[in-house]
Amino acid sequence: MNIRIIINPVSGTNAARKRAKKVVLALEEAFSIKGIKTQYAGHATELAKQAVNDGVEIIVAVGGDGTVNEIASALVGTETALIIVGTGSGNGLARDLGMFGLSTKQIIERIKQHKSYRIDCGEVLGRKFFCTCGSGFDALIGHMFAQTKVRGFLTYVKLSLKAYKDYTPLSYRLSFCKNSSCESDAADAGLESRKGEAFVVNIANNKQFGNNAYIAPHANLMDGLFTVTIIKPFKWYHIPYMAYSLFFKQMHKNKFVETFDCGDCILDVPLFPSVINSSTGSVTEAYLHIDGEPINTNSNSLSVKMIPASLKII
Repeated sequence: MNIRIIINPVSGTNAARKRAKKVVLALEEAFSIKGIKTQYAGHATELAKQAVNDGVEIIVAVGGDGTVNEIASALVGTETALIIVGTGSGNGLARDLGMFGLSTKQIIERIKQHKSYRIDCGEVLGRKFFCTCGSGFDALIGHMFAQTKVRGFLTYVKLSLKAYKDYTPLSYRLSFCKNSSCESDAADAGLESRKGEAFVVNIANNKQFGNNAYIAPHANLMDGLFTVTIIKPFKWYHIPYMAYSLFFKQMHKNKFVETFDCGDCILDVPLFPSVINSSTGSVTEAYLHIDGEPINTNSNSLSVKMIPASLKII
């Protein structure tokens, strides 16, 4: 069996990296292979593309959601399958696929059995995403998190509480079709739309951001549809209620939330939130995030495409 291990050596916390190191050593011994470490941003994609060209059957991705995104993006539409050893701060896709926290024995058994299935992915600005993409408060936190040196769940919490008091809701318009893909463009009067002000506009392929924070608890990775979650502005004293909804899979029942399934969509945002770099004092716009990673663009109109059954998983 032709297997390759791609490792992000700096992903996540020290504890996660130590656990991953033990798993990698066991995999190297079990399959007589040597893991390859990434050296810079985007390197995981290059390594994964090379693996596909080399006829590799399975890639073991060792890292967080960013690393997983880089590797999975290179595997879309190929016969190379993915398995994840999550070491990141969120591990959203690994958790949704039931891979997070698997024992070394279970990981090896999955690889040996090689039972595969396919999941959907989304695409925006030419970038693939497998968990969620969004604009608004979640994108703002993604940009702020990228500037911090301390990883982990508590950092997300601290940044969220700090950012909330100065946050201005997002004006948006979302045009979408109910099926997986639109046969006509967003100007077609047959398309549905939503518009207004929102705390978050999130377009999900899977159920959660990571850390078991379920932004779209009824999302399905294999139905060819996105689950859109629009969170309306709320007061500070509703924060416990919002947190409860997020972590107890109740967002679809929350009174500040509208959620629905759709296919291809276009998100128009006239003005994005701004984030101040604490080190340099520079101000940048927090356009959106893709699988938790901050993305910048000059466009205020974001076309989001669904690519059904495009990534092979074991």
